Amino acid sequence: MTTTNQREEPDPFRPALVTLSEDVRERVDELLDGLDSEGRALEWLQEVTIRTLGTIDQRVYRDFARQFRGQQGVLLAAMLEPSARRGRMRALDDEVAERTRENLVAHYVTPAHRKAFRRLRRDATDYADAAGDGDAHNPKRQRFVAMRPELSELEQWQERALDSLLEGFEDRAELLDWGHDLLLATHGELDEEWVTRVYDEESTASVMTGETPEDKRARRLFAAHHLLPYYRAGVRVLSGRASEVADEGTQRTEAKFA
Repeated sequence: MTTTNQREEPDPFRPALVTLSEDVRERVDELLDGLDSEGRALEWLQEVTIRTLGTIDQRVYRDFARQFRGQQGVLLAAMLEPSARRGRMRALDDEVAERTRENLVAHYVTPAHRKAFRRLRRDATDYADAAGDGDAHNPKRQRFVAMRPELSELEQWQERALDSLLEGFEDRAELLDWGHDLLLATHGELDEEWVTRVYDEESTASVMTGETPEDKRARRLFAAHHLLPYYRAGVRVLSGRASEVADEGTQRTEAKFA
């Protein structure tokens, strides 16, 4: 779902704000069209968390985690394309699902976007002499989240850690190595004994190294319940310290939504 407004967009003088808003808009459009898997729903919330600078209401993470307990929850099913729903959620009415997605955007993503915008505007750089000349300050050239390389680096660590979790681990020793990635992915916001508990608890280690469909669903629950809230905490700490850098590289693309 995209805007139908054909009026030409104004030349940006504060491209970091435009970059932030366009990144949020793309993910909103993707959600409104329906996500293609439960794993993508986890990735989507991680990406929106970064692009709203960690201002999404904490209730979203609690509600989202409950969607992975037992049967697929209504909110999760509504976020997905019909083909990705399972169990009794296959019968979910499409209009109900569409309205649920819109409500998620209206009540949580949009307010968080506003908060992030207002937080970013304090430090966004003006390029009064550069707008519209096709230079490195053009929002379409930016590879970095909100033109802040530190945020993009954090996102890459978050993606790496989340992908590793969803794929599963060969053995418990890999969990310890994963802990190094998690420290970077959460910007150090993990509890002191968090990785140790994951390693020590037999039931958790079994799920982390298991290969059954039940193990994979349990890892998605683990990601929603344990990982994403720490991701949010890390973004909140880092976003106030990240500095703006215009991208001198190649034209940015959004094919992977990252």
